[in-house]
Amino acid sequence: MNGAYQIKTLRNLINYLVQNSGLISALVKLAQSEGHQLYLVGGFIRDTLLGRSSRDVDFVSRRTSDLAKSLARETGTRLALIDRKFGTIRLIPPAGLNELSDFYQIDLSPLRGSSIAADLNQRDFTVNALAVDLSAWQTDGSFHLLDPLGGLSHLRAGRLQLCSPHSLKEDPLRILRAYRLAATHDFTLEAYTQDRIREIRHGLNRVAVERIRDELVLILSTTNSAPILRVLDDDNVLGILLPECEPMRNCSQNDYYQQDVWQHSIAALEALEFFLANPQKILGRHADEALPILAQRIAGGRTREIMLKLGVLLHDIGKPNCRTVDENGVTHFYGHQVAGARLAGSLCARFCFSNKEIDFVSQLVRQHMRVVHLFSLRRTSRKALSRLFKLGPELFWPLLFLFGSIYVATKGPRSQKAEVGVLRHRIDRWLDFYHTQLKPKEGEPPLVRGHELMNRLNLSPGPTVGKLLHTLAELQWEGRITSRDEALKHATQLLEKWMKRRQKAEDS
Repeated sequence: MNGAYQIKTLRNLINYLVQNSGLISALVKLAQSEGHQLYLVGGFIRDTLLGRSSRDVDFVSRRTSDLAKSLARETGTRLALIDRKFGTIRLIPPAGLNELSDFYQIDLSPLRGSSIAADLNQRDFTVNALAVDLSAWQTDGSFHLLDPLGGLSHLRAGRLQLCSPHSLKEDPLRILRAYRLAATHDFTLEAYTQDRIREIRHGLNRVAVERIRDELVLILSTTNSAPILRVLDDDNVLGILLPECEPMRNCSQNDYYQQDVWQHSIAALEALEFFLANPQKILGRHADEALPILAQRIAGGRTREIMLKLGVLLHDIGKPNCRTVDENGVTHFYGHQVAGARLAGSLCARFCFSNKEIDFVSQLVRQHMRVVHLFSLRRTSRKALSRLFKLGPELFWPLLFLFGSIYVATKGPRSQKAEVGVLRHRIDRWLDFYHTQLKPKEGEPPLVRGHELMNRLNLSPGPTVGKLLHTLAELQWEGRITSRDEALKHATQLLEKWMKRRQKAEDS
């Protein structure tokens, strides 16, 4: 790692931002003209020195509020308080001011302590305790890198070291950040840091769940989150975060599985991340159709792919409560997908995920056995296949990834290339059926309307009409009825059957 080249790269990028970002340029000029201290700090410097890109540009200033208000008054920048504890303000430029705003997220925080050195001492890790004084920035780009804790040498050595013995106690969320940075930046956790994590880990219980959620999401956003979670698990941290999953640990399964429920779930997440990196391995020529669905944002910048990873981790969370052993000693988990959907939904709600995210994860857990059953059929059922795709692309594409991950995790070391090929071939046939038989029917008008049913069957508006319409829509989708006459005939037969059943129940 060439030190002079690193510093030159950092200088050039800061110069580029100051000259080409309307918001940053205005901020620097205001700080200089009004005599405010302004420092660029943290992750942006760290990542630039490592040759990585960074979207987060963080500034600190002693007079944050005054500087932010002046910026808003002069440029029309909007101010959003994003962290009450630290007083961090997000700077949102008006249209036309900052052509770089789509690439960078700019935050301004108060200086902690009496000086920039005191501020850097209160940060998490020394590799993040780096700063550049922009209030003294010169047009030639000359600057001095402030590094009171030796962060630059630790960066070059690839070592993650605490800024102070109190760093983790002041904010236990830094425990999760340590594992994430170690994984994403290939840092080695210094021995003292690991010891402090083991001592402080229960402090995570007093961290706001939203902050833990956001850090977990950042971990799941990495391409290899499974190894991070394994380390968190080995160090007894994951059990503090996900107590709902503890019963999965040491919950043995039947002979079809090689691992307990928890280790199987981690292995499934590992398999999912392999398929996400190599989607053609499971979807073949259909991979390009699925990836945009997974990239869709559901809420809070969180994508369907991230929530799919959580769904894979939780897909068997209902098994411990549903575990039974029959008279032959065979283990069963009847109804675990229904119980699991409730538990997964409750866990997501505890972490304050949005209703859409809660529903998505719950549906993944509830519906995953539908695909397992479909794959187990010797002869594919047109009805079962139609009902899978009736769930819609926002759900059936993730379910196919989920099933493939379960399949590979279940096979374990026996999951040879030939077996994955069988999986891909079967899914390919399903998708061919969807594209040729079902997709052309999407958007087709119903064969009959509600008023037609009411007139023909002498019904009043109510749930019976709705139930009939829903059933007819499914039959139309499956290709079992294709005309108005067939629909009306089927509706008549259905209504007669329901009335006989109701009469029988009343008589008994």
